[in-house]
Amino acid sequence: MNRPTKLLSYALRMFSVAGFLLVWMWLVRANLIWPLQFGNLPDPIDVIATWLSYLKQGSYYKNILVSTARVLSGIALGFFTALPIGMWIGQRKLARDALFPSLELFRPIPLIAFLPVAMLLFPTIESSIIFITFLGAFFPILISTKDAAGRVPPSLVQSARCLGCGPARLIWRVYLPAMLPEVFTGLSVGVGASWMGVITGEMMSGQTGIGYTTWQAYHLLDYQQSIIGMFTIGMLGFASSALVRGLERTVIKWK
Repeated sequence: MNRPTKLLSYALRMFSVAGFLLVWMWLVRANLIWPLQFGNLPDPIDVIATWLSYLKQGSYYKNILVSTARVLSGIALGFFTALPIGMWIGQRKLARDALFPSLELFRPIPLIAFLPVAMLLFPTIESSIIFITFLGAFFPILISTKDAAGRVPPSLVQSARCLGCGPARLIWRVYLPAMLPEVFTGLSVGVGASWMGVITGEMMSGQTGIGYTTWQAYHLLDYQQSIIGMFTIGMLGFASSALVRGLERTVIKWK
């Protein structure tokens, strides 16, 4: 992409954000009550002004760091657990028949429904929140890895074996390179799910983090802070997904 095209792309993105803020401002100031009660929302100018004041407070960044650390822990646990299990299930019919039905039973359950079980299983609130973020990352990575492993051409595997590849080298030289695009897709989805998981955990059982402060602001009728927390979560999730996409472009040079 050349420089003028990049500048145009960035300009369109900024225009999109500015357009969203202008529409929001008009809906609030016009006090529209149908089809939704837009007049109940705080004015975006007031939200931005309050947000700028929060940027000067250390507690704001502390909550961001706490939530980010929980998400990174959950993603790391989910990735290094789901990748080998997904490869095993995708390659072996016996493993698929023995394990996948049980895993698939848990996959559709909303993350918030795991909270009571997590709080019973783990001795601390922190570990239960990380467990929820782990579940958010685990299932998307598991499904994408399983499907990718099952789609590796058998002829490619057989050719590698004829050339002397053992089981370990076969994984590193054949399976992983063929699977990486789909694995990164699952990782990108898992990152978003982990952010939803950590916010769910912090809202229900945490005492720190962006989710906790957002939920507390709602109970205190501080809607400006609630919206600031909501957009902070969105920006953190966007940045996380952008990092995954950047890592994908670096690792998968042939894509």
